[in-house]
Amino acid sequence: MRRMRGVLPEELKEARTGSDYYSESVAQDSAPSVPIPTRRLSWATAFVTNQWKRLAKLAVPGIIALALYQYVSAPDSVNVAVVKTVTTAETIGATGKIRGSRVADLGLDSSGVIKSIYVKEGDSVTAGQPLLALAQPELRSSAEAARAALESANAELARASRGPLPSEIREARAQLAQAQSVGQARINQAEAKLRTVKRGSRPQEVAEAQSELQRRQDILAKAELDYGRLQKLYKQGAISESQLDDAKVAVVTSRSSADAQKSRLSLIKEGASSDEIAEANAGLAEARASRETNVASARERLNTILAQPRYEDVSAARAKVDQARAEYRRSLDMTSKSELTAPFTGIVADVPVEQGQSISPGQKLVVLHEMTKPLVEVETDEENLSALTIGQQAVITADAFPGRELHAVVTDLGSKVNSERGTVQVLLSLTQSAAWLRPDLTVDVNIVTKRSARRIILPADTVTRYGGGSAVFVLRGGKALPVPVTPGAVGRDGIVVSGDLKDGERVIRDATNVTANSDVKALGR
Repeated sequence: MRRMRGVLPEELKEARTGSDYYSESVAQDSAPSVPIPTRRLSWATAFVTNQWKRLAKLAVPGIIALALYQYVSAPDSVNVAVVKTVTTAETIGATGKIRGSRVADLGLDSSGVIKSIYVKEGDSVTAGQPLLALAQPELRSSAEAARAALESANAELARASRGPLPSEIREARAQLAQAQSVGQARINQAEAKLRTVKRGSRPQEVAEAQSELQRRQDILAKAELDYGRLQKLYKQGAISESQLDDAKVAVVTSRSSADAQKSRLSLIKEGASSDEIAEANAGLAEARASRETNVASARERLNTILAQPRYEDVSAARAKVDQARAEYRRSLDMTSKSELTAPFTGIVADVPVEQGQSISPGQKLVVLHEMTKPLVEVETDEENLSALTIGQQAVITADAFPGRELHAVVTDLGSKVNSERGTVQVLLSLTQSAAWLRPDLTVDVNIVTKRSARRIILPADTVTRYGGGSAVFVLRGGKALPVPVTPGAVGRDGIVVSGDLKDGERVIRDATNVTANSDVKALGR
């Protein structure tokens, strides 16, 4: 223990400047300053306090450094999963795509500009349904004309192939009867004329001709009298020249008519000549020939109708139909080069063109999938070929439709391996259909290669990348030790792994940020 002593002047100065607890009292009537025990105690306290402050300033950085070291060097707390071998089905997992049982990249054999697009991606179409068309109106007009010609030829064939209608038979018989009656009437008329010509003139005919001649002569006399009177008036200027000309024309016309009647009277008195008799005979022969021709034609038409259908008519009509059909097919073929139709019922997967776009022959215009029996297309590592066989079952799921599950069967193992990627293509047929399936939908595929196998299944977040491969971090002796593993199928319960793992070992979860050989401790322990 330190013995008490007086305070030196320099200590007093230091205490005054360095201590907050220093105080000094001055005696009012004291002589030279003498240390007083009470004052010495205050100075001692200030001195000790000052020394402690010095020690504190030196100790704080050390304490902070020690705490930081302890914090940094403390092991990380991690979540763990316990390794446990279970009996489960052995599967091969892969990612696949939904595709139709038939996939067609559709195009046209001609070039042009797209006029109309009738479908869009995702549409369901039926076989023969138009998908798009080019702007070529002249081809469509030609096809319509050919179609109309074919319909007309078919109608003609139908008429030629059926029997006669009762109305057609009645009409043909009526035409035959009319030809007979009309022809006979003309014959009777020609015979009467011939008899008249041969018999010669009769007194009554002569009297009638003379009476007609007298009437015409009277008309001529009146016309001449009027003309003479008008001449005088014309000379006097009472009428125009055109009126005089009209009177003169009337005289000439009346004279010609009277002269003609006079010649006819002379012929009647003389009787018929040989030429007139020959003409009458010729008229009778013509009437008889005409009757025979018309009656024969009408009878032939009736017989033709009664004989229907005739082989010759049917054959000719059928030939016209064949010709019209060939022309129609040719026009349709030309039109088909400007219109794209669906070759089968399916779903439109892609339409990589736009209206108004120019296209070239063979260009892909529409992608069509037949989805009545959809397939799953998978690429898997070639090393899996030894474990795959036709007929193996598989489970299909899709992230886009969580909670939905389908089953499929392996139907085809690729005939060749992709040398660049080291993969082989596998096809699976779905054993059930679903409305939510779409062409090119990404799905997860787990092919069951063994129904019962002992496997380690861990949470998917335990597997990470380390050393260029897959690994898990095992908690051993407080350290995170990396253990290489081979991941397998991914399912609802986790991921199948194989590696140097033992039941009961603890594997670190969320291992992405874990460092190899780092100090760790399991949460809750």
